[in-house]
Amino acid sequence: MTESDFEPFKLEIERLYIHDNKSLTSVMEYMTSKYSFAKSPGQYSRQLKKWGFVKGHIKADEWIWIGNKLNKRKLNDNKKSEFHIGGKEIHVPKLKKAKYRDAYVSSVARFTTAPSPKTPEGFFVYTPPSVGMDLTWNRSLPWLRFIKLVRPIENEEVLSPSSSLTVCSPRGADALSITVNHELMHRLSTIIPWNKLCHPPNIRSSSRTSAALSILMPEEFPGQHDDLSMNLSSSTNKGRDRMALELFLLSNNITSQDPGGRTASNIRSDDERVMRILSDYGWKNLEHIQILLSTREPTAEAIAEKIFASALRLHDVDAVKMMLEAHMNPNNPLIESISGDILTPLQFIAGSHHEHSEELVNLLISYGADVNHSCNENPPLFYAINEHDNRTICALMFHGAIVTPSCLCAATHLKDIGVFSDIADSCSDVNARTGWQDFGALAEAVKHGNVLMIEILLFKGANMNDLVTVDFEDDVATTTILGLGVRTQSIEVVRALLWDCYDLNPDFDGLPYISPVVLAVQIGSFQITQALLEAGVNINLADKQGKMTLLERATEQGFSTTLELWRVLIEYGAQVDRPASGQEFESSALLVAIQRNSSEVVELLINAGARLNDEYTKAPYTALGAAIEQGNQVLIDRLMAAGATLVGTKLATIGSLCTAMFLEQNGVLQGILRVSGPGILAAALSAKKANLVQYLLEHNADNGDRMENEVSTPSKQTPLEAAIRAQDFIFAENLLERGANVTDRVLADAIRTDPVYLEHLLARFCGSAPTAVGTAVSHGTTSLQLLQVLQGAGVDPTGVPQMFQNHWNLDDFQLPPPESVLEIAVVVASRKNLQFLLQWTSWSPRLIGRALTFAILLHLNELVEDILPFNPDLTQEITIQYFSGTNEFGPVRGEQETYRPLEAAVDRQMVPIARTLMGKIDVNYLGRGARRRTALQYAVERGNMELVNLLILEHGARIDSPPATDGGATALQIACLKGYIGITKRLLDLGADVNEAPAKYNGRTSLQGAAEHGRIDMLQILLDEGALIVGEGEPQYHKAVELAERNGHYAAARLLRSWRDSVYWSPSAVEE
Repeated sequence: MTESDFEPFKLEIERLYIHDNKSLTSVMEYMTSKYSFAKSPGQYSRQLKKWGFVKGHIKADEWIWIGNKLNKRKLNDNKKSEFHIGGKEIHVPKLKKAKYRDAYVSSVARFTTAPSPKTPEGFFVYTPPSVGMDLTWNRSLPWLRFIKLVRPIENEEVLSPSSSLTVCSPRGADALSITVNHELMHRLSTIIPWNKLCHPPNIRSSSRTSAALSILMPEEFPGQHDDLSMNLSSSTNKGRDRMALELFLLSNNITSQDPGGRTASNIRSDDERVMRILSDYGWKNLEHIQILLSTREPTAEAIAEKIFASALRLHDVDAVKMMLEAHMNPNNPLIESISGDILTPLQFIAGSHHEHSEELVNLLISYGADVNHSCNENPPLFYAINEHDNRTICALMFHGAIVTPSCLCAATHLKDIGVFSDIADSCSDVNARTGWQDFGALAEAVKHGNVLMIEILLFKGANMNDLVTVDFEDDVATTTILGLGVRTQSIEVVRALLWDCYDLNPDFDGLPYISPVVLAVQIGSFQITQALLEAGVNINLADKQGKMTLLERATEQGFSTTLELWRVLIEYGAQVDRPASGQEFESSALLVAIQRNSSEVVELLINAGARLNDEYTKAPYTALGAAIEQGNQVLIDRLMAAGATLVGTKLATIGSLCTAMFLEQNGVLQGILRVSGPGILAAALSAKKANLVQYLLEHNADNGDRMENEVSTPSKQTPLEAAIRAQDFIFAENLLERGANVTDRVLADAIRTDPVYLEHLLARFCGSAPTAVGTAVSHGTTSLQLLQVLQGAGVDPTGVPQMFQNHWNLDDFQLPPPESVLEIAVVVASRKNLQFLLQWTSWSPRLIGRALTFAILLHLNELVEDILPFNPDLTQEITIQYFSGTNEFGPVRGEQETYRPLEAAVDRQMVPIARTLMGKIDVNYLGRGARRRTALQYAVERGNMELVNLLILEHGARIDSPPATDGGATALQIACLKGYIGITKRLLDLGADVNEAPAKYNGRTSLQGAAEHGRIDMLQILLDEGALIVGEGEPQYHKAVELAERNGHYAAARLLRSWRDSVYWSPSAVEE
């Protein structure tokens, strides 16, 4: 049994055991009969304990503990308290009543500072969040106007004209599922990225919910959020209140932030919830929808847009028809796809490949959808073709869909050649492209190797000499359709193209053209290369293209299964060597063939006249040197027999003992070892070639005419390092006796391989060894003991440690390489090691400041507390790299963020630490670089009003601090983007400038940000507060409307237009 067995049933078990107060036996019987989920009582008990599910009955001694805890936290720490048991909150009325019954606490107990008794099992206490806002809401807000229409009107003898919109709670809504309420509370908690609470996930806090509501939603009356959150937590709320909250979130496009991003599953879940809301409110009929839209209220229009989009995504034909009959515009692009694109209804349905797609396409067109209308470069037909939906393709073409270049290109992916032929016949120009860099239809057909499609397109006049781009030598190069055909590695495709190609050697007037022959050699295809050369493609032109000759390219790719490719290239005149000149080249076909031990190719090249004594700029510098590194005696003999004499001295290794002895017999070994001896010896040690190692040492390979043998780099090691890594301590001792230096990296290698040997090496070491100290820090359980050994030997821990870059690629972001071992101790979260290092020596404030920022970024509170007393430089900046996702090569780099300790603490919502830092540093500092934020801007971005109030009220943070030049935003702009209407109102009340200019690059004004994200009520607040939309505000207005419509928020765009019209009709408003 694993925990994962229980997880799918967690909510159901919680409902039965906690909220319905069923016995464990009853729960087990129900789960077995309903879900065939049979587990033992012991397994249930263990899992319930893991989840923190404890029955809610509170004993007298537990009431005493609660009362004691409540008073102590209030009197000693000035903290409020919220108590939970088994996932259920103990509500205030019940708590107050208990205080005077079971929870009486004496004065001595109340004021004592003695430790509190142990927390009873299943109980949890924490400080409820407080937003610290007293806001007054304008009754003209769209939401507050709208909700009056749908609330039941009490004590009215005559119903208002909108009374048909008013609803009572749906049947059973006052007893809605506890699970539904808790799911809503969980969603609210994910909308605002608070991370300071660490209680179990089954805790539902009414105060947290109330705080979230205060930030997201205006109140109809004072205390509404407290009442609603308490009712949600206790599951006593009326269904209409919960659904009103859902409608507000819907109308203002406020959605939960799923850690996995937008997926088909969570989009469908959201859409199903929208349709349930519609049904629960009794609006799932034409009359109600028509009345909803006839109100002309922005909130009603925004809700209708969301309903229409959800109905389309769910392929709910009846709901879509109802919305169309209510005059929803079928051409407005307002459907968000999984990829995040905003599409028209017809585009989305055409690309959905659903059983109702054809029916919905015909329905939309019957209600006026334009079959060719597009909000991007791809019409609906493109999406149908892309999904290989033949029925929808035919329906769209029947209604007059135009075959655009993108449609024809997409059609080359179809499997049905008949459908493709029909599409091609309907296309007026088969050579047209969507953009000049995009592939045409012929190129797409070639890329997919479809010979029949190629023949159809060539018959219709497709241009063979169209230029296309291909990836080549880590860059982009230009070739023809024939070159693209070569890339398919299909001789049938190449022959089909050659049959219709009349100009095999086009002149492109200096463009960086790559011949098809080059590409054929690159893929190692003898058959295609031969076909091209026989057809007349110019080999001399091809030999001069790219960084290698054709023979070099063939050899570099390592195609050793056949020699025909090399023979045909030589036969048609390919260069065996580059032209002789004073210039030295990196390599040659001969050098590469030797390095690959390709004896047959070497023989072929020698017979073709390859030069044998050229010197190259790239190791191993000579042909004979390459054979020596390989240790291939056959190649050495053949090269020397053919006239090779130049060995060179810069070798990385000697391949074998026989080769070394051969070199000695020919009198060249000593010259090689004088220059490259230490590296050759280290390579032999790493390869564990004991006989070769001994032979090299006998010839003094460790004592070359250089000092760099003791100065290693990450890619090069000294003989002593190699010996220790190979755990050949006898040989290491031999090297030490011969005078080898003990370096920082030698010590680090000893710690990794055999810490016992470390003390012996330390006796020969003096100086700084940050790499060794860093290695010790990350050595696990023995790390502190190793640090003590290093300290006792007088090692200096300062300096920049090497080879620790891999430690900084964390799950969510990448830290910069460490500049001290303090940072290593922080990253491995070793508090004892960090404390030891801080006391070891006197560290510079700069390094301590960096370590502090690392600790804050990693949420390591205790380590932060350890570092703060050591006078850190609080101006140190750390830039971290976030990841935007992954691909086949690993993490994909996303945005960068630069932090000082204060900004990091605010961003990570470490309130006590941020409070400490605020009094020691400029809270308005912005810094240079993209996406920089002040502390206040970070606090607003996280929706943390405690930090917002601290910064503004206690530390004078500037409300209108300007945004960073690229990707920056003011505090108000951030609040508007995020949909934090409560914070927006608070900032405006404190004097925030509603018309503050946006960032120069990638910025938005407050109005633009609200419009872009469909925040209906936010827009109204900004307009009420004087957001300019005429005169100087004209550009802002047009951009806001554009952003709203581009993202499918047409209700928001209409609100802006309506307000602007009212301003134009009111001259006094313009003057103001």
